[in-house]
Amino acid sequence: MLDCEVLAVEPHKTLSYTWNFAHADAAFNLTSVVTFTLTPTRGGTQLCMEQSGFRPDQKQAYGGAKGGWQQFFAKLEQVLARPE
Repeated sequence: MLDCEVLAVEPHKTLSYTWNFAHADAAFNLTSVVTFTLTPTRGGTQLCMEQSGFRPDQKQAYGGAKGGWQQFFAKLEQVLARPE
């Protein structure tokens, strides 16, 4: 089961929340924090995302999250590229 709690919200700057996934297998039992940060640039806005909290024994969970986030950002890029 995925359990999330908002930790911080700064409009137009930061969103941070827990991303906790309870699982019987310790390699997938994840307690992490996801943080999105927006930074103004000359050309628009830079989006930085970080998910922290993976343990060394959670390489498979890390790999799954890495692949999932790559898909998420690829889709986000497609949506942002659409003409209004």
